[in-house]
Amino acid sequence: MTAYPNLRHIRLLKHAIALNSLSKAAEMVGISQPAASQAIAGLEEQFGGQLFERRPGGIFVTPRGHITAARADRVLDLLREAAAGLAAQRRPGKGGGPELLETHATIAHLRALTAFARTGSFAAAARVLDQAEPSVQRAAREIERIAGMSLFEGRPRTVRLTQAGLGLAASASLALKELESAHQEVAELDGRFDGHVAIGILPLVRTRVIPATLATWCRRRPQASIEMIDGSYDVLIHALALGEIDMLVGALRESPGPRGFEQETLFEDGLAIVARSGHPLLAKGDVRPADLAGYPWVLPRKGTPTRTIFDSFAAEVGLAQPFGLIETGSLVAIRGILMESDRLTVLSPGQIAYERGAGHLDMLPVALPGARRPIGVTTRQGWKPTALQAEFLDDLRAACRAVGGSLR
Repeated sequence: MTAYPNLRHIRLLKHAIALNSLSKAAEMVGISQPAASQAIAGLEEQFGGQLFERRPGGIFVTPRGHITAARADRVLDLLREAAAGLAAQRRPGKGGGPELLETHATIAHLRALTAFARTGSFAAAARVLDQAEPSVQRAAREIERIAGMSLFEGRPRTVRLTQAGLGLAASASLALKELESAHQEVAELDGRFDGHVAIGILPLVRTRVIPATLATWCRRRPQASIEMIDGSYDVLIHALALGEIDMLVGALRESPGPRGFEQETLFEDGLAIVARSGHPLLAKGDVRPADLAGYPWVLPRKGTPTRTIFDSFAAEVGLAQPFGLIETGSLVAIRGILMESDRLTVLSPGQIAYERGAGHLDMLPVALPGARRPIGVTTRQGWKPTALQAEFLDDLRAACRAVGGSLR
């Protein structure tokens, strides 16, 4: 588990570098010179070496110090931005105030709020943090008092975050992520590439793109670990917003994309109508839309890009609402259902490359107009990757170029 530094010590480091003086920085954060020296020594122990050197002309920041300070700046920026957002929602005369977040919030406050946001209850948050539930509740209520506005609502058994609470929880989670990245970056500075990358993956990249990326990246960084999380777009974009994953790979949303995120197109993929090998329609030389109406379908859920394209195609050719429809986002389930029945679906040719090669599935000779979709990576705006994350992105781009070229 990451050992998070004291936020007051992070503020001290930032002021020391900005003012070129540890004594002046100590005055800014309201601690004595000996306490400031002790705080910096603690930070240096946590981050594995000297952060700056004291010289007659002031402070000389080491490369390790630059890394730590840059992440510290991002933590404090997140708290300031969160405070500004809360201030716009706050009613006057409540006591406390969002402007106090930067100077009064602690790691315990941020962890309690983040854990509640991720688990949905104080009991579950306490289990995640390995703390007593009253301690977690106390920390969460303390940051609520600091903010000077309600972050929680509902009855004791149905407590949930308010809109203000959700916004602050996202900022708290990202602040903790920045501190974790600082630890990873100083390890990389020391030549240790044993960090962690977490990616969210959508169906269209699970078969070829991600395996190809991992094959290259894992050869280069065998000591590093990677976590792959699959799920619906809504679940994964929420995880990305909270910093639970570093990037989301798969079909992109229509421009301009979701607010607060950046989308990078890596290649375009098409869609085809897919059936089991030996399906009656594969024996027909010319498959017409009316032929499709005689068979049941298994399709992604409403709102996904693939389903939207299918619905547009169905409306254009006058294909009636599919009867006996099965809706699922599981590619494994879709493949199994197709091979055990005469159902039809819509998939990317790349998603069934292995099944086609093995003679299990095939594509019907039916054109799907407008079936080209951008495939790429979604990241948070302003995200600064570690070296491991940046290398994974480079390998992902290379894998996508290879896959995109094979589809032309």
